[in-house]
Amino acid sequence: MAVAAVLLSACGRQDDSPAGQSYEARPAATVYAAYSLLAPADDGATLIYARVIQAGVHTEDGLCPVLEGDDGSRIQTKVRGMHPDTGNFPVTLCEAKIAAGIGYHSVSGDISLAAVTLGARHVLVYGDSGCKSEVCAAGTAAEPFATLAQQGLKLQAPGGQGSLILHMGDYNYRGTGGSIANDIYAYDAGDDDYGGPSCGLDETYYSQNAAGSPKPDNWQTWYEDFFLPAKGLLASAPWVFARGNHELCSRAGPGWFYFLGPGSALPGGIAQQSCPAQGQFDSPPPKAAGHIKLLAPYRLSLDKLQLWVLDSANACDDRSANALTAQYQAQFEQLQQAAAALPDEPIWLMTHRPLWGVSGPSQTLNKMLQTALAQTPAGKLPPQLALSLSGHMHSYQSLTFAATAQRPPQLVVGNSGVSLGSTQANQDFVVQIDGQEAQGNAQGKFGFLSIETGPDKAWQARMLDTQGKAFIRCDSANTAEGGRICE
Repeated sequence: MAVAAVLLSACGRQDDSPAGQSYEARPAATVYAAYSLLAPADDGATLIYARVIQAGVHTEDGLCPVLEGDDGSRIQTKVRGMHPDTGNFPVTLCEAKIAAGIGYHSVSGDISLAAVTLGARHVLVYGDSGCKSEVCAAGTAAEPFATLAQQGLKLQAPGGQGSLILHMGDYNYRGTGGSIANDIYAYDAGDDDYGGPSCGLDETYYSQNAAGSPKPDNWQTWYEDFFLPAKGLLASAPWVFARGNHELCSRAGPGWFYFLGPGSALPGGIAQQSCPAQGQFDSPPPKAAGHIKLLAPYRLSLDKLQLWVLDSANACDDRSANALTAQYQAQFEQLQQAAAALPDEPIWLMTHRPLWGVSGPSQTLNKMLQTALAQTPAGKLPPQLALSLSGHMHSYQSLTFAATAQRPPQLVVGNSGVSLGSTQANQDFVVQIDGQEAQGNAQGKFGFLSIETGPDKAWQARMLDTQGKAFIRCDSANTAEGGRICE
């Protein structure tokens, strides 16, 4: 497999050798990425995982790197299970649980992960960051995501203390664009040409990852669209990864669950998951049931902030009901119950598809999520929900509802690299959406969000462009004054 560049040179053999034996006993392996992520523990606490992607496929933990903490501790990373197809993913992911407040490096010094805290004083938000094949040549890093990632890295404090990076989904476009073959398109939960009321759920299920598919998910496009352009930013702070519709099991789901999924076989974490069997490409399943996967929502407890991560990858944008609506309703009920137990802590919702998106003068999304929420006993989000973050729309957009609507402000960050849906200048608007009036603005310009958190529910943010210059400013105080959340 041709790889465009090498991110990091890996350590040699690093194992649990007895005292006096070398940790450099075997030849060095190539490391393509090293990063940390926050994930839920099975008891509701928040875990920190370190993950390292190495060249080659192996099953021995001793071939994974040892991470040495700034406090002198050493941790042997272990081979992550549920490896996708080895022919298309000739890499190994090694992982370990790491402690907060400690920076880590490999014994050979070639991997360096910034210390992680749960303070989340500075939050970077990216979304829809890959690059279409007609825009970025094979073998090159996705642009302008690479440039935006470098701008984000410039904002990181030394050591990364207090920083957090959120990605709103859709990482891999070069591996998921266009037809699979002969105008056959992968199931995409209604985003392509499914005309029926089920958004493709009851139509013939085509998957890029079916046996015999000519276009399966693969490491090369994951590398070029995400891991290569984000090489510096990945190790600078912990990440939380939402799942987008380009990471459905019919598209780049195998890679997402393996590299970015919050589950793990390590003790204390929630169970690792993977995509179910995708059928045969030349004899596709008649329905999607049994071949899709919805990740259960989860909560991450940070200092003075709760992050609720909702997998909306399968939620239809423009149809209100199919067999999945009840599942999303149950997930909103879980959010309501969790919030009731945490009455004094603000919650941020993180999901790929915006709950209330304005896609045209009379076009809104996401109708399935709106229906699911309306059908809950409360019929609305909990009052502790202070901010809703999403992507999907390939633009920047904000919505601010009237106080009587009891809806949090919503920010769409879907403009971090993929071709923009619009190149319009900033536009302010007023819109009726899902029965409520909202003030909004939108702009078709590449960027990412930089948020500074304050006391209680307070926060301020800037939407920054490829030059690192702010083109939109947001302030939680604006809503109290009846204005737009962003100006």
